Amino acid sequence: MQKEIIEIKTEDLTKPEEAGQFIKETGVDMLAPAVGNIHGIAANAPKLYFARIAEIKKAVGDNIYLVLHGGSGMSEADFKNSIDSGISVVHINTEIRVAFTEALKETIKEKPEETTPYKILTPSIEAMKKVIEEKLKIFESINKI
Repeated sequence: MQKEIIEIKTEDLTKPEEAGQFIKETGVDMLAPAVGNIHGIAANAPKLYFARIAEIKKAVGDNIYLVLHGGSGMSEADFKNSIDSGISVVHINTEIRVAFTEALKETIKEKPEETTPYKILTPSIEAMKKVIEEKLKIFESINKI
């Protein structure tokens, strides 16, 4: 997978007052603000603006869930700081898909003659579970629904 460097300019970040106005006008209960996060996995680590997350959370209120799209590839510290700043939902889809695909490639390489789907796919499913379990621990979401 080829990764590119993605730069986020501060002027492209969600402004707290705009987030608050958007919530009032639309009545949504979740908002995925631009706070330095990057969709997918880039060559560079995202630079998250934790103070901006906190400002947006204050502007939208406690009844609105802030969503962090583009959590794949972030550090544990960034996840924790994001959550502490007001993020309630984190998306890590790319990281899960990469784990699945890498395990699938390895399985096919090791067992090129295998044709039974559950035998081919089981390592990929386990690889996804591992990523998900690791993230749930970081998010302190084990046994929480």
